[in-house]
Amino acid sequence: MGNSEIIFTIIAEFPYALYGSILVGALCAFLGVYIVAKRVVFLGAVLTQVSVLGLAITFLPFMIVSHTVGSLAVTIVSVIFLSRLLTGKKIPKDAVLGFIFVFAIAARILILQKTPKVEVSEIENLLRGDILFVTPELFYTMLGVFVAAIAVHGLFFKEFTYISFDAETASTQGFNANFWETLFYVIAAVVIAVATHMVGDIFVFGFLVIPPIAAMLLVKRVKVIFLVSFLIGVFAPIVGLFLAFKFDFPASPTIIAVASVVLILAWVLNTLRRK
Repeated sequence: MGNSEIIFTIIAEFPYALYGSILVGALCAFLGVYIVAKRVVFLGAVLTQVSVLGLAITFLPFMIVSHTVGSLAVTIVSVIFLSRLLTGKKIPKDAVLGFIFVFAIAARILILQKTPKVEVSEIENLLRGDILFVTPELFYTMLGVFVAAIAVHGLFFKEFTYISFDAETASTQGFNANFWETLFYVIAAVVIAVATHMVGDIFVFGFLVIPPIAAMLLVKRVKVIFLVSFLIGVFAPIVGLFLAFKFDFPASPTIIAVASVVLILAWVLNTLRRK
């Protein structure tokens, strides 16, 4: 199959895979800048696992809610709980995140073991997501989340940036740090819950971390970091999906690999610039 045929096939037969992966990549890359700046990178991994736990709970016989609703509910409740613990002083952040991470995985395994209507293929799709078969309903849900998240962060960019990059200055200038921290974590929870259901936990966590780090290596100004990270989040899914079709690779790992190459190049450029 030639390059033009691959492009035509992706656009004609898998449009939601392309547009959905771009939406998730760009939005996770944008929010990931805050997460990396806050030094709570493990939060991304924790919330993806909590999201998958929420999905698993919806497979229980007595549950009548959809996978997306279940994932959202569990993730939002967890993140409100987490936001309180992460801003406290008594327990280290890593310890809090580590506990939630292990608990979510253990609880998910126990639930899936005792849920008779869950089949092996369903479990695999639950854990990895299936980019090539993103449904229109999931795509438009993600599109709504994308628009809402970008709108809120656009309106309150100063507040979110201050509490992420310079929390002490934010406090001295009268910002209610607890409120903005909680609002950020709730938005992140919604994004991660929907995105994980659509494209899988590896994809989501990868784009919460890789593009922001690459952007921080390439540029210094805060606004430009967000822009570069966002652009990497758009670029990697497009190129990765193309390469996945061309070389018959699984989509998510290929897209993550492309983003990782960008990160390596950014590190090389940053090293050369220092010399």
